[in-house]
This record gives sequence, structure tokens and C-alpha cells, in this order.
Amino acid sequence: MEHQRPSQLYAIADVAFCAARGLVLEEIVVQAVSGGAKMLSVRVGGAMKGRDEAQRVALWGQVERAVRQARQGGAEVMLHAHIERAADFGCGGVHLKASQVGAVGAARTTLGIDARVGVSCHSLEEARLAEQAGADFVTLSPIFESLSKPGYGGDVELERWARILEAIKVPAYALGGVLPEHVERCVAAGFWGVAVVGGLFGAEDVAGAARSYVEALARA
Repeated sequence: MEHQRPSQLYAIADVAFCAARGLVLEEIVVQAVSGGAKMLSVRVGGAMKGRDEAQRVALWGQVERAVRQARQGGAEVMLHAHIERAADFGCGGVHLKASQVGAVGAARTTLGIDARVGVSCHSLEEARLAEQAGADFVTLSPIFESLSKPGYGGDVELERWARILEAIKVPAYALGGVLPEHVERCVAAGFWGVAVVGGLFGAEDVAGAARSYVEALARA
């Protein structure tokens, strides 16, 4: 099923990254949404590692509250990787790992036919598999040196990614170290939009950073 194209700014609230900065997840997603982030996913990732059962329950409670707050702010909200949790939390979709590409159909069965499903990709092969599986969008990474994953990625020539983008039809987001000043180059290369972790949630003024991305996309 074809869905309306997603927002060009895709905010990814990484739980571990936010926690390391001492940020309250529920508060930080509200700031992003108030600045203009209309599409947001919460990525738990490895944040559950090393926690006991009570701590995991508490952390999932924070994630659920963050999802609720962002939805109340008018954002389209997804959850990374956890399909059943996304359904339990009332998310509008799910963002799957490349290794989960076979679960695109199952995600829509669980979340509903209107659910938006994205897939993380790092190559043309992965992007094609996601497209064939019926994903609504993909992220391609790493584009630049990641702010949220130090040592991951680098200033890769955008021409390489442009060749991948020419070979797929599904909307693709540039992910990995993308700052507002990179937006025009990314869009010119063929990206639909930009997906942001560190450039947004690592900013002193999260709402202001969101506005900077929105403005840059409007100019691109």
C-alpha cells in the first residue's frame, strides 16, 4: 500500500545517547516536536543492556511516555525494531533493522495497514531488499561522521550515495552526522530528507536545532 510521503525531517531519539547527556526522554522529544519535527522514532538500541528487570520496566515506561507526549504534540511517532511494543504504545509505525527486512509485512499485520514502516540500510542491496519488501522509506548510512556513534562513518562522497538513490524509488533519508549545513547537498544528491540523532538531540537548544533543519529543508 502506498502512503503519503513522510516528513523530510526525521528525528531519531536514541535512548542511550539522550541518557548519556542527562536528558529526560519525554522532555527532549517534546522540544524536538515543538521545533518542527513532525516525524519521530524512539530507538532503544542497547540501552536495555546491563539493566535488571525493574530497570527495564522503568525504561520502557519512559519510552511509552515519550511516544505519548510526541503524539500529543502532533508528530507521527514510530519505534525502532520492536513491533509488538510499537503496537502496545499506539505508534503509527516501526523502523526496522536491515536484518528485519523480512518482517515488513508482519509489522503491518500487527500495526495496521496504514502503519508506516522504514528500514535501516547501508548499501544498494539492502535498499533494494527493503523496497521489494514494501518499506515506505529507508535510511542510508553512514553519510558523514556520526555524532551519536563516534568513529562510525566519515565524509563519504555523496556521489556514491547518489548512484544508489538513482537505482531505487523508495524515499531515502541521509543518516549519520548530517548537520543543517549538509542538507542542501543531501537533497541535491537525491535524498528525500535527513534523519538526525546527534545534530538534534545533541544540541543545546533542541527546538532551535529542529527549526534549523526545517528551514534548511525548505530552502533545499
